Amino acid sequence: MLEQFRDVMIIISAFLVIASALLFSVLTIVIFRKVSSTVDAARGFFSALRTVSSFVSGRVVKPLTTGAIFTAGIRKAIVTLSKRSQGKEEKNGRGK
Repeated sequence: MLEQFRDVMIIISAFLVIASALLFSVLTIVIFRKVSSTVDAARGFFSALRTVSSFVSGRVVKPLTTGAIFTAGIRKAIVTLSKRSQGKEEKNGRGK
């Protein structure tokens, strides 16, 4: 009697393991399909973002940086020249 009960439980357990494996496989495939479409959408978004950032970098940031560097150079030259002219005036006795 117990041997028959044991054999039935083994058969039921085997069916449950097979059903669980099939269910796991189906869920894995479904999740993979949903995630892959989301990953493809994210890949497209980041590609567009890369295009926009490269455009902004080339057309806006680079000219602004060049202008700022040029302006800083001119300002530094004016400060240096004004300090030199003040130093010459003090040496000649025309200073304060």
